[in-house]
Amino acid sequence: MPMNLEFVKDLWLPNIFIYNLKTFKVIDVLSKMAGLWINTNKKILYSQQTHITFICPMRFDKFPLDTQRCKFQVGSYSYDDSKMMFITQSAQYQKNGRNTIALDYDIEIEPLQPLDMILDYGNLGNFSLSGFEMVLTRYVSTYIITYYLPSGLFVIVSWISFLIPMDVIPGRMALLVTLFLVLVNIFNTVTTNTPKAEGLTAIEAWMLACILFVFGALIEYAAILFKKQRYVSGQYKVNLKIVCKENFKYEVQERSPANQAITMQQLAEEYWRIDKFFLKSFPILFFIFNIIYWLAFIL
Repeated sequence: MPMNLEFVKDLWLPNIFIYNLKTFKVIDVLSKMAGLWINTNKKILYSQQTHITFICPMRFDKFPLDTQRCKFQVGSYSYDDSKMMFITQSAQYQKNGRNTIALDYDIEIEPLQPLDMILDYGNLGNFSLSGFEMVLTRYVSTYIITYYLPSGLFVIVSWISFLIPMDVIPGRMALLVTLFLVLVNIFNTVTTNTPKAEGLTAIEAWMLACILFVFGALIEYAAILFKKQRYVSGQYKVNLKIVCKENFKYEVQERSPANQAITMQQLAEEYWRIDKFFLKSFPILFFIFNIIYWLAFIL
């Protein structure tokens, strides 16, 4: 039987405490959205529609591969479990595709664990709690398509530089420098749009690793050019030896350095062996990095 809400003033009401509460708003239209019912067994049901905002501590170390768990707990402020018992009869979430996409999460509602339903206050006693646990699983597909896949492909494309002859300096340098700058630009975008964490987030660690792989290919080519430059400068260095002749005439003799015996063909073959070594080692290292990365952040 529905009763007039004014009857609530003559009843004892529990003192409700909501943990991690930020805002509490009673919903009203023409009057407060609430109801009072009494059945034949003299049990009283009081219902009130509210809008509650509560705080959920989150950690973004694994962003965007993270899963957040938020606990909504309701209990008594001063009555222990011998005076008041809280029971969650039902906790549901009405899925709406538009809302979940906007939130960037897939939301599931789970019951509280037994340890989360009792709060020990020591000498004050044990306090009963009810509520639910909200599990927020982030949608990863958008980040994989936008960040992970392009950056990974850029690292693979950088390995093509090991197939370019060392004499094609503009083509090889243009490829590596362009890939390096593009990855740095993506990294800046990621750091701007990534939530704050204590250290590096998962996506920042991925981007830094991709940048280091491309930078390593660039350093390898720079070392080859430096070695080639030293060889070329040694080729054209002339040591002068002055020989004293009769009648005080002098003769200048040219003496080539020892490394002049190395031909350019041999030098090219040596550099190709270096490129071939890195062409094999870089994919292996990138594959090992992927195994460690995805096992560390997904499991």
